Amino acid sequence: MLRERPLAWLAACSLALGLSVADRPATSRQGTGRSCAHAEQDPGAGAQAAPPWDGVTRAAEARKALAEYAQASPSRREEIVALLDSLGPLKPADARAWTKKVLAEVERAGPRFPARSGDPFTHEGLTGRVFFTGKARRGGALFLALHGGGAGVGDGQEALSKWSLAAGEALVVAPTAPELRNSAWCAEDIERWVLALVSAAQQQHGLDPDRTYCAGHSMGGYGTWSIGCRHADRFAALGACAGGIFVMGQQGAVRLAPGHVPNLLCTPIWFCNSTDDQQVRPDSSQEAHRELTRMKAAGLPYTWVWEEFHDIGHGLPPKGLKPIADWMLSRQRDPAPRHVVWEPSRPGKRRFFWLGSTQDARLEGRIQGNTIDLVTGGRTGRLQVWLHERLVDTSKPVTIRRDGAVAFEGMVPARLGTLLEDAFARQDAGLVHDRVVTLP
Repeated sequence: MLRERPLAWLAACSLALGLSVADRPATSRQGTGRSCAHAEQDPGAGAQAAPPWDGVTRAAEARKALAEYAQASPSRREEIVALLDSLGPLKPADARAWTKKVLAEVERAGPRFPARSGDPFTHEGLTGRVFFTGKARRGGALFLALHGGGAGVGDGQEALSKWSLAAGEALVVAPTAPELRNSAWCAEDIERWVLALVSAAQQQHGLDPDRTYCAGHSMGGYGTWSIGCRHADRFAALGACAGGIFVMGQQGAVRLAPGHVPNLLCTPIWFCNSTDDQQVRPDSSQEAHRELTRMKAAGLPYTWVWEEFHDIGHGLPPKGLKPIADWMLSRQRDPAPRHVVWEPSRPGKRRFFWLGSTQDARLEGRIQGNTIDLVTGGRTGRLQVWLHERLVDTSKPVTIRRDGAVAFEGMVPARLGTLLEDAFARQDAGLVHDRVVTLP
């Protein structure tokens, strides 16, 4: 078995390459750029670099690694990634071919979407019923509808009845929260359950990951703000009615919880509340509108629609939900944006589009040609820049500047281990990267 003899497996791969185990690079993450950054690139001076993949020599051993990866422990996964990365860079054509193989393995290993509306879906020990209607076709859209409710109250069928008007263009999926608690959709474990359901639907039905939407009313509106903002890179547009964002600070002050509004630079949102709502106050949505307005005035191109009503209580907008659904469905995600703003706030969410961070602090990134500028406000901590051929010219060196200073400069080739690890981590076929630069 591969996991029983990792050194023997590496020796066999190295023999196929004409290398000995002693000759291989000590680590695949040592860079040669003008910095102390670590990159998935050619080994440093004095080490013997593996030649580019020929698409045949290593295929059998790589397939064994792919088959083991899904069921491997975290430590064993790290070994597999390192072993695959040590075999050398991928040629562009091979990188594209292996991306298809890796995504097929991700789909094979993932949870299964329910066969019938009302059937249960289980992930990480949580089980909830899932209701759906509409078109499940390859290349089609996915519209996630979150129900309202609270402790002991809530039903996916309620959300399905509200948002099924989107079924003409999308598969409308309305889950019942696996545990009916207050603010259930904002809980991290249920958030992971929802995202696993989204990935299962996308993978099993071949849906377009760039046409995935999230909307909800009441508690579902809170869930849309929470899941949709923290994971804004997964959605094309959001719609939140009679919901809001949790606020922090002293009573009477409106300070929005971090990890929400700044993340919406690439993800449009339509949201509405009523000032006479006795269940959900509009103040957090009003503050979100003000924050979006401030950031747009500062030159950041956020897109949103804010409707403030005064006489509908906790009800739906006077014109119904169709204008919101139509507006959302007219949008499509750009999976490779050149300008990203990210405010991390979840321990389990450490990648956002092409940015990676270990700290909960706002980060802004811009790509112009092969130059990448990161603005961190001077904070320290590890950052990652995930790349593929849609973001930069991968045949040329990449320059990364951190707060104006050059932090990395060099070639960043594609590697299979990096591709495999990123695809399984993200569970999104549109957000797969085959190379990464790590800035300490």
